[in-house]
Amino acid sequence: MKIFNTENINLLKKSLDVYGKQHEAIAKNIANANNPEYKRADTDFSNTLKKNIERTLKTTDPRHIAEPKTPTGKGRDSGEEEIDLSREMGELAENQIRYDFSARMLQKTYQILNLSIKGRN
Repeated sequence: MKIFNTENINLLKKSLDVYGKQHEAIAKNIANANNPEYKRADTDFSNTLKKNIERTLKTTDPRHIAEPKTPTGKGRDSGEEEIDLSREMGELAENQIRYDFSARMLQKTYQILNLSIKGRN
């Protein structure tokens, strides 16, 4: 049914998938923090999400959806570096907040649909 397959719902589902994969990569980095032969997995999936957003979301100002930047302002680093546990834990917390937000937005969307279908609380 089209009512459950809207662009907004699909975008929220894709964001949950992206944040889930990002969580797995960060967790893998944390688990291998003491392994000197391990190469850090890239945990920046913002390009994947950005591509999905650009297909469905139209903005009126380029500042509405900004790509995450590092303190140097050059985007996030690729995965060939030593693991900084503090950085990984920070990214894990940030990712969890984004995942929770997407999940709450999807829940609210379904609640609104439920209310519209039933016509009552």
